[in-house]
Amino acid sequence: MRSEVVGVVALPVTLRAMQARTGVRRVLVGYALYCLVEMAMWIGIILYAFAEGGAVMAGVVAVAQLVPSAVIAPLLAGIAERLPRGRALSLAYLGVTATCAWTLAALAAEADIWVVTLAAGTSVTAIAVARPLHYAVLPSMAVGPDDLVSSISLSSMAEGLALFAGPILAGVGTQALGTWSVVASCTVAAALATVLVLGLGLASSAPPHHGGDDESPLREAFAGFAALRGDRGAIALMVVLTTFFVFIGAMDVLGVAYSEDVLGLGHSGSGLLIGAAGIGAFVGAAIAASFVRRRELTPVILVSGVLLGAGLGAVALFTALPPAMAVLAIGGLAGQLLMVAGRTLLQRSTDDSVIARVFAVQESTSLLGLALGSALAPVLVALISARGAFIPLGIGIVACAFVCAAFIRSLDARAVYRPVEMELLRSVPFLGVLPPYELERLAKTVTWREVPEGTVVVTEGEPGRDFFIVDEGSLAVQVGGVTSPEPLTAPGWFGEIALLQDVPRTATITALTPVRLLRIQAEDFLAAVTGSPDGRALASEISAGHLARDAARRAT
Repeated sequence: MRSEVVGVVALPVTLRAMQARTGVRRVLVGYALYCLVEMAMWIGIILYAFAEGGAVMAGVVAVAQLVPSAVIAPLLAGIAERLPRGRALSLAYLGVTATCAWTLAALAAEADIWVVTLAAGTSVTAIAVARPLHYAVLPSMAVGPDDLVSSISLSSMAEGLALFAGPILAGVGTQALGTWSVVASCTVAAALATVLVLGLGLASSAPPHHGGDDESPLREAFAGFAALRGDRGAIALMVVLTTFFVFIGAMDVLGVAYSEDVLGLGHSGSGLLIGAAGIGAFVGAAIAASFVRRRELTPVILVSGVLLGAGLGAVALFTALPPAMAVLAIGGLAGQLLMVAGRTLLQRSTDDSVIARVFAVQESTSLLGLALGSALAPVLVALISARGAFIPLGIGIVACAFVCAAFIRSLDARAVYRPVEMELLRSVPFLGVLPPYELERLAKTVTWREVPEGTVVVTEGEPGRDFFIVDEGSLAVQVGGVTSPEPLTAPGWFGEIALLQDVPRTATITALTPVRLLRIQAEDFLAAVTGSPDGRALASEISAGHLARDAARRAT
């Protein structure tokens, strides 16, 4: 139920997509509505369950929604990827609308809580299917690379703001009129989002296959557990990363109980508390990149874990809303720093042949953490109190960070850290949008190539096997016998068209001076770019623009 925001772009660039004449504005507005529906529905049902049976019932209902979604959503997403992009997105939003309407009907009929939970669980599944389809649509809607970057940034902003606004809307609506009003609003918003994305008429969203096995996520996860066996450092890191999801799962229940029993603010107060953690996470994601460029990441992970636990436990010290919101925002911020630093270290220290499977384990443990937090919270409320329940959870997270840090240091010792290569990779727009831990993985695979003056690096018409980034020197670009008047210099790049479009080289590149190039093999390049919605979308737009430029050169 939580999305990870990976960066922020300057505001003028961010807003550019809203000026586009294509359907991108409709898609972005629809996605903003979708994000609000996601958070408001989730918190609204948690509040409903709390009113029906207290903290225990809220925890049980949360787990009952999460587990089926974790199993079913990936299967549905795989089916949706085979449909035309526009149709898949509109069907996904229609599914969200229908499941919200079913939940509303169950509430209106005063059905048993388990009927409402079943209906709400289907909405969680439908919501989980829709997000990846939105990112698959963006490259076909954007006019150029700048529009695409803007679209991605606006989408991330919508996700981050929904983490704050959704719980508040759910809390205020539930307290003022009842859960039905929240679900009814979500149904209307989802229906409007569906209408906005109708008639896009886009092609299939399935990316081209570039080799590799077709193992299911479940099989990859089991293989990942086998790869981690005996690696105490990696196992300890997985445990620490899971604590952030325990924090998230617990807050969805504890926030409600604390607002009701301690603050006396009802549902509106719980929305503010949960939203505070969300806005902290949004800020943490935006600043994380500046912290993970360090050689040693264990200190960042330790401090982030301690702040995460301290922020959660400190809530018990207060009986007023503003300070409670402040410490939860600190906890949310620390949690995002923990996630980015932890994943980056995992990337640096894990053998590339098993990294995908290890990250499959990390995804599995994140769901386990959500369910564990949702289950622990009501038990602690019943055993201690709504206020005191924060203390053992906070202490547990802090203790976990300290104990695991001793083992995590071994990962720093063996990690492959290549800062020069990382900076050069960041200079390429469609690589720069990748999360830091994905760039770390790619940096481990690159090699340097020194090219003497006059050497032909690639020849037009030959198969493409590598992607190159220019670090030093200049090169001549010749297309169809026509040489470009402007040489290619640092930090330029070439070779992506042949790899992304699966076509022969479209230009001949010759060194005008001694040149130093960063070389990325085809399989590593494609794994990084096509594995990221942001990177794949932006790379496709840029390569299409380069193809059009080359065609114009041949025509002159």
